[in-house]
Amino acid sequence: MSDHKLSRSLSNNSSKTWDTISEDSSVDHEGSLSMRDKLGYLHFQYFEISSPYWRVPLMEKVTELARNNPGLITLKNVDLSPASWMAVAWYPIYHIPSQGNDKDLSTCFLTYHTLSSSFQDCVNGDDDIEANGTRSKQKGEGIGDIPLPPFGLATYKMQGDLWINPETSDDERMIYLESAAGSWLKQLNVHHHDYNFFTSCYCTM
Repeated sequence: MSDHKLSRSLSNNSSKTWDTISEDSSVDHEGSLSMRDKLGYLHFQYFEISSPYWRVPLMEKVTELARNNPGLITLKNVDLSPASWMAVAWYPIYHIPSQGNDKDLSTCFLTYHTLSSSFQDCVNGDDDIEANGTRSKQKGEGIGDIPLPPFGLATYKMQGDLWINPETSDDERMIYLESAAGSWLKQLNVHHHDYNFFTSCYCTM
């Protein structure tokens, strides 16, 4: 399941500065108003706090929330502030019968994705750019699809060698994304339940 925060932009030339406004924010009201002038206003915010075993699939939850918040369906990514984001928790599916890699499959992932087109170019980076200067098409990406590469990551029970190839820069990439996730939430002054769970070494599934 995912957590969402949508901030609607007041201008097509919105600053790419991170939004520091949230319902749980401790910033003063004058600072909040100033930031809202730059990045728009908070349109919708939802954080999942129930146990993973009780959460419904992503699209099912989005459809449910959109009944009272139609902006989830009608707003376009060009209308959104760079502060708009969502986080998705991923849990690997076990093979039945077991194939001997249950230890690796106990790993869970929490990925952070920007929803604003004005910030997606920064997240995509140079890895998706081909020699001719055009963006390479991603596997499974169809016509009209908008890729949402993660800009941040948190892992839980990351063990075994299934997820990281020692012959690549996977490890460095993981460290970078994990640092980015923590910095993002700190900038937003957001208390994210799933992030705290994933990064706590004392939690057990």
